[in-house]
Amino acid sequence: MVSFTKLFTLGLIAALTEASSKRGAAYNDASLVKTLTSGKSTPVSWSYNWAQEADGTMPSGVKFVPMLWGTGSVSTWTSAVEKALSGGSTHILGFNEPDMTSQADMSASSAATLYKKYITPYGDRATLISPAVTSSENSGQGLSWFKTFMGDCKSCNISALAVHWYGGSFAQLESFMTEAISTAGQYDIDEVWLTEFALDADTNGISDAATAKTFLEKAIDWLDSHPKVGGYAYFYTANGYLLTSGSVNSVGDVYVASSSSGSGSGSGSSSSSSTKSTKTTTTTKTKTATATKTAKATSAKTTEAKTTATKAATTSKVVKTVTSTKKVTKTVTASGAAKTA
Repeated sequence: MVSFTKLFTLGLIAALTEASSKRGAAYNDASLVKTLTSGKSTPVSWSYNWAQEADGTMPSGVKFVPMLWGTGSVSTWTSAVEKALSGGSTHILGFNEPDMTSQADMSASSAATLYKKYITPYGDRATLISPAVTSSENSGQGLSWFKTFMGDCKSCNISALAVHWYGGSFAQLESFMTEAISTAGQYDIDEVWLTEFALDADTNGISDAATAKTFLEKAIDWLDSHPKVGGYAYFYTANGYLLTSGSVNSVGDVYVASSSSGSGSGSGSSSSSSTKSTKTTTTTKTKTATATKTAKATSAKTTEAKTTATKAATTSKVVKTVTSTKKVTKTVTASGAAKTA
């Protein structure tokens, strides 16, 4: 006969595993995902690289999530997403920050048209996630852009809202996520995926490990325990961030540790609602952090001109300058349909 203590322990372990299965690895170098998760009973269960293909082999138990970055990537999308789904991918990410001129830069209407054409058809084979919008509070950006998009995408079969956040404190993150969860609920969307997040001070690499660890501990506990959060990925799996000189650093140790919370629902399911909180941040802020980041993605075979960027026709490295707080602004300074923060 199995003792009550053993049953309780097994149940607690299962709850912790389920909750922490939300955690993902955002990366440019696939080998670093293995470094992040090797030798540990890791809670990291999914990964993405702002691209259509993994560009490497993921560790056992880590599923790659393909992204259709923007309009310049559609020509290679069908073959790439078919490959990803055949390889075990269970989710698909929509466009990357279409609300920002320096990123995918798409009107809500055109994004809805392309989403329905290229992503919605896979709704019976994968969980479809919305385009990832920023935490900008400017008109026509962030959640405002998403609301307009959903007005044109009622039949898109979207199951989760993707958002990005950069700011000054955990309290600001909690406030934004609460608003995002409330917004998603208005469209009967049960989950929110936070696919980029970090403190402003850490967008160019960890500036203070102690501060970053404290922030991550609070964020992970909240994200794991909230039933409406389907997944999240810290920015990001790279040297200077979660790793140092090719090894997991103290901040990375916090990220791959088991959560202290055991009340989350895990990726792909949710059951309760959330109350919208009052925002604690102002609409427009002076940027406090500037970062130069690199990202690799599968690009389109045709070149598309942008007002602030040129998206090239081959897979290439992209260098981006990021200034961020509540309002996130990014500038592409190299070719390629790719992304980091």
